[in-house]
Amino acid sequence: MFDIITTALILGFVLSFSLGPVFFELINTSLRKGFKAAMLMEVGVLLSDLIYLFLALFSASKALEYLNKYSWINYIFGAIFILFGIFSIIKNLKPPKLDFNDCDEECQDEEEDEILDNLESLNIPDGIKVNYIGNLMKGVALNSLNPSVLVFWIVVCTSSIKKLHLDNQGIIIFFGATLGMMFAVDVLKIYF
Repeated sequence: MFDIITTALILGFVLSFSLGPVFFELINTSLRKGFKAAMLMEVGVLLSDLIYLFLALFSASKALEYLNKYSWINYIFGAIFILFGIFSIIKNLKPPKLDFNDCDEECQDEEEDEILDNLESLNIPDGIKVNYIGNLMKGVALNSLNPSVLVFWIVVCTSSIKKLHLDNQGIIIFFGATLGMMFAVDVLKIYF
């Protein structure tokens, strides 16, 4: 039992630092919108992981066969990620840089004040509104649209069940500890 929990905690810790779109979006949301928004997104990621975990547990062999048989699914998910990236880039376009050489001293002071005002606008206001459902669904969608998540959970399910000889209780303990560790470390990342 100790080996199962130790392996699960190590796996959860390593998974929480895997560099992917969820990792960067959690940090981005935490910095831009605050702790509550990022926490809701993390709960959405956890829900998505639970859905994929149940799919992997109950249909690991069928899902892997389906993904291998229909490779076009990977292209669809890839296109969705590309569109998501393009949308994010367009949404976060920065204003053009100002050229201070063409201005006199008074003009330069006005532009410097404008730049400082823009920098101050990056601070998170105290009364920021959190879109609860939107952030939750963003976490679910971001994690669900990544086809490697399902493949990963299928591989983890099949290998851990065989290697650790898990029964039903062992499966619950192993994956509960893994997801619990992932969630705890992600909450710490969001907070700090």
